[in-house]
Amino acid sequence: MRFPINRWTTHGILLLAGLFGLFGCSSYRPTPKTPEAAAPVIRVDGESLPTVSFDKLFTDIPGGRVIGYFYEGLDYARTFAYKWDENFENVTKELNFMAQDILVDAGYRAKDGGLGELQLKGTIRKLSFNTYSYKASFDQAECELKWELYRTGEKDPYYTRLTNGAGRVDSTQSGAIRAAFELALHSLLAEEEFVDAVGSQK
Repeated sequence: MRFPINRWTTHGILLLAGLFGLFGCSSYRPTPKTPEAAAPVIRVDGESLPTVSFDKLFTDIPGGRVIGYFYEGLDYARTFAYKWDENFENVTKELNFMAQDILVDAGYRAKDGGLGELQLKGTIRKLSFNTYSYKASFDQAECELKWELYRTGEKDPYYTRLTNGAGRVDSTQSGAIRAAFELALHSLLAEEEFVDAVGSQK
């Protein structure tokens, strides 16, 4: 049995094809996110608090693990993967200095290159890094960090907290991971519990 083909049939076929393309692509196309604004950091009077030094940024990510992809084209097709390796590990050295500066900006008496009365340790537990190259060209990163506060000379932390961060920058720049880390640290310094944890050791 042959079905008559007229302009309404043609329009229907085109409409179905368009809907299929729209919803079919959306099933695998990643959704870029706009990071939320960081919570305002609580400014403290460092003279009334113990000195704090940032110990070191650690990572709990095995070498070679895929942390994201490079996407291109109208459908953001995956082109290649980013793996955790020495190139990303070098980023953590920069973040160590950045963490110290953020503590100082918040008012803490942060020891640069020396031991404070308290040590703050950060560990990256999760990290994603993706690049999108079609029209809006940008890099995006998200991370989860575990923070531990120690009394200098002691092995066990007396305060532990998890925070998350997200960063998005033009791909002609650098620093999506840096921006995500900064937001995660700002989230920690925006909590009354952290300020109280530091002040409790005075």
